[in-house]
Amino acid sequence: MGATAICEIFIYIYKGILLEINIEMWRFAKILALEIIYNGLITIILYPLMQKLGYKMEDIFKNPQILTRYF
Repeated sequence: MGATAICEIFIYIYKGILLEINIEMWRFAKILALEIIYNGLITIILYPLMQKLGYKMEDIFKNPQILTRYF
């Protein structure tokens, strides 16, 4: 969530300087808050699934499955 905030603030400042847009802090703060909450919820949902998948893949690749009769 911190990375989202830092990235969005950097992009907003960059676009403000480059494109010379009007800075609307209230609108930006609302959008930033929604993005932070959304990313937090997605992380809470997807992280355990990704972790389980990672453990399964580690088990698959950790066990040597070499067919010795071909060597």
